[in-house]
Amino acid sequence: MRSELAARAAKGEKNVTCVMPGPEQKLSAPQATLLADRTPVPLPDWCYDVSNGDGAWWYTRSEACAIGSWIVDVIEVPSGELVGQIYYLQADLIYTNATLPNWGHQLAISMVDGWGLISGTTVSGDATCNGACTLPASDIDFPAQAVTPTSVPYGDALPTTTVSAAGATGTAKTTMYYKFSNPAWTNSTPLTGSTPPVDVRCDNATPGVTSIGCVFKDYEPVNVVSLSGSYPNYARHIRDAQASGLPGAYPNGTPLTRLTDAALRQSNGDTACPQASSGGYPRPTGYSCDEYPFRSTWQGAFTSATPPNPGRTFDWCQISALPQGVTGPNGWSACMIPATENSNAGLLDLRVFYNDNRVIEKDPFFVWIVD
Repeated sequence: MRSELAARAAKGEKNVTCVMPGPEQKLSAPQATLLADRTPVPLPDWCYDVSNGDGAWWYTRSEACAIGSWIVDVIEVPSGELVGQIYYLQADLIYTNATLPNWGHQLAISMVDGWGLISGTTVSGDATCNGACTLPASDIDFPAQAVTPTSVPYGDALPTTTVSAAGATGTAKTTMYYKFSNPAWTNSTPLTGSTPPVDVRCDNATPGVTSIGCVFKDYEPVNVVSLSGSYPNYARHIRDAQASGLPGAYPNGTPLTRLTDAALRQSNGDTACPQASSGGYPRPTGYSCDEYPFRSTWQGAFTSATPPNPGRTFDWCQISALPQGVTGPNGWSACMIPATENSNAGLLDLRVFYNDNRVIEKDPFFVWIVD
């Protein structure tokens, strides 16, 4: 270290800097409030709840965030004396949209404290995007900004996916870079880069959706259905089916995976709910047959096994042709529920869930039945 400082002194350098991780600690309520007040695009509340201030990334289907603690050391040359420090929080937020072909990556700097040779410090940066994306300079904004206890320096980037063809998908990652500068320092700090560990996936492959959209594919989405909501019988059937051991239950079950092939979906439906005219179950007036796992999953009655596993039902379901009391993960269930409710649950709940979360072929997901 001393030889390096001596070499720097020989070059006429006076004060040099380095950036290192700060102490890992849960953000206090005042720190979280301060950071929230300064973040141009607000970080979601859950980010503050889960973050320990250690720079770890957390994500949902549409957002990813990280909050890290960092320190800038200002070191005098050639003595090696520490003559200044900046303590700051780095807050990243990446946000996607299910109906747009681009996404945003914001990085904000929140100075917590500092001392010594730091007056006049600024921060500036840049960004890159790797993968199926484009990021022209005009879509990067990270100019030099003052670093003070009351300032809000930040940068953002707005990449656009290169996915366009019908059925196409593509993944990408952004990296935000920044450096601190000061007239009293010989050099700016080395570039600090921030890259999420998970990809953004954009697709033009979500059935029934004409727009391109983007999500975090590694987050397995959860369809929340309430027993006291608009589809109580639909929810009750799913609850009983999951309780009997069938897959898809959140949070401890095996996920379902989406099936988009129309012919196979029809085979799943015909296997679980054959029409009375074809020797299947009679439909009580005003009722239709609901199947679980859904026909639009690979765990459906036909596609889950060859030959298909046996079905099951429950004592309130009005299907005498299927056994009750069957348990285990293999198989499927069928139940008669009000026809309007059944149709609306498929069109206004499950389909909307698929679209909003860009659930494409073989994407895993869960169903969470709540009160």
